[in-house]
Amino acid sequence: MKNVKVERFLKKYNKMLPIYSEAVDVIKEILDEKIVNKEYKFQSINFRIKTKESLTRKIHDKGRKYQRLSDITDIVGVRIVTFMEDQVDIVAEKIKDFFVVDEKNTIDKRKAVDPRSFGYMSLHYVVSFPLEERYKKFRGLRFEIQIRSLLQHTWATIEHDLGYKSRIGIPDELIRSFSRVASLLELADKEFVNIKQDLIKYEGEIHNLMKMGKNMPSDSPLNNITIRYFMENSVILNNLFKEILEEFNLKEEIREEAPVEIIKLLDYFKLKKIGSLETILQSKKKEIIFVSNKLIQETEENTMEKRGIFYSMAYVLLGGKPLSEKLKFLELFKILTDDERKQMSEMMEKYHLEYRNRSKKTAKYSLKNIIFRTKKGEK
Repeated sequence: MKNVKVERFLKKYNKMLPIYSEAVDVIKEILDEKIVNKEYKFQSINFRIKTKESLTRKIHDKGRKYQRLSDITDIVGVRIVTFMEDQVDIVAEKIKDFFVVDEKNTIDKRKAVDPRSFGYMSLHYVVSFPLEERYKKFRGLRFEIQIRSLLQHTWATIEHDLGYKSRIGIPDELIRSFSRVASLLELADKEFVNIKQDLIKYEGEIHNLMKMGKNMPSDSPLNNITIRYFMENSVILNNLFKEILEEFNLKEEIREEAPVEIIKLLDYFKLKKIGSLETILQSKKKEIIFVSNKLIQETEENTMEKRGIFYSMAYVLLGGKPLSEKLKFLELFKILTDDERKQMSEMMEKYHLEYRNRSKKTAKYSLKNIIFRTKKGEK
């Protein structure tokens, strides 16, 4: 026997389907233009229109609740997944600023959950389009926007996969297991937010040092934040770079630095502190200048980036090392082919031998050797 209400709702659904599809396209545009912000990133945004099968099940399960199709508020649905828990509220405010929120049907499951337990938590907004002429065709259409953090979404996905929709008939021990896992995810969510806030604070402290023109202590750690500061403010690095530019008549090439790449290079040589890096730059200064010149000649360039100093330094530190170690270092740079790695390893060895032979010749005519030879001849 056919369900009259289902038939009536499905007939209306078929008529409204083109409007639903157009609404999804408009919502996408609104989110791109009004909601998405460079200060926070979405892990994902998904859109869906409820299928006939899903709609039919819903009417069967909760038929008494709905008198007309428009009473069903989640036929069109949007799920926004943020990376961090604190971004959920930021996005929520943006949603409230633009869309008309149906407060009666909106649910903040983060607050609704029993405070003595743990479980799936997210924010469910039921909204409609603003009362503007351009959205006239969508009048009366309400849709659902779910906003979750990535870990909240992880919990919901696993929960759904395990079929854990009701506590009825579930053994207490399994319910406790679910709660333990949920509590760990919730704790992890909050800890990630704390870590992010600490990083922002740390970066702010470094920038304040830069503004005051203060030097960082030599025992300051080298990381993605401090390396930027070091490259802008280190007297040792900047004097070395200036000397190379002037000696070989080069122009400075200014490009946004890649601190992650540089930190990877420094980490390979176990250079963890600013003082250790400055010691290398000072003690190997002449050889770094020599290698920089060779690399410039090899590439026939008339410009140099400041970060080129670090690559010259790597050539110097690896010059006398076995081929296997040179190749191991060059494996850090995934864009290089095997042939390019082999060629660069040979260049490192070549420059090292040239500098060593040059140093020997220079030492032959040093003041110390002349005095020593004179005294020896007098005897």
